[in-house]
Amino acid sequence: MIVSNSSPLVYLAALSDFNLLRNLFGGIAIPQAVFEEVVIGGAGLPVETHVREAIASSWLTVRPTVDAGEVERLCQAGLNRGESEAIVLAAELNAEALLMDDSDGVRFARNAGITVVRTAGIFRLAKQRGLLDAIRPKIDALRREGFWLSDEHYRMIIESAGE
Repeated sequence: MIVSNSSPLVYLAALSDFNLLRNLFGGIAIPQAVFEEVVIGGAGLPVETHVREAIASSWLTVRPTVDAGEVERLCQAGLNRGESEAIVLAAELNAEALLMDDSDGVRFARNAGITVVRTAGIFRLAKQRGLLDAIRPKIDALRREGFWLSDEHYRMIIESAGE
């Protein structure tokens, strides 16, 4: 099982690449707070439509977290509710990976032993599996959409993809 935070959903929907999630991972779970961020908070945006369609198709599910205390601890440590619930849900489900971009959230998740895949990593994986010919155009489009990526990380990602 894969768990996702909001940013990979938002960016993949904005770039019309949302189905990469299904093609790469099969089933994805999101916590309630992420659902509220992308569907309620994202009303009228591409992410709302894509998430609703994915839920209707049953490859994306909304799952509750059990450990409310841990969610609150992460919130008090400075993470937002969506990030906190996504990390806790990934731990509770013993998820194969957590899709997340925020640096603080990524650090907390990795410290908890959770494998994290960032949005750029989703594109790299898609290229490795033959679903994309190149990731440079995708990474460039991400940056145009407001995705922050240092020039150094940009170069590292492009080079690791052999481009």
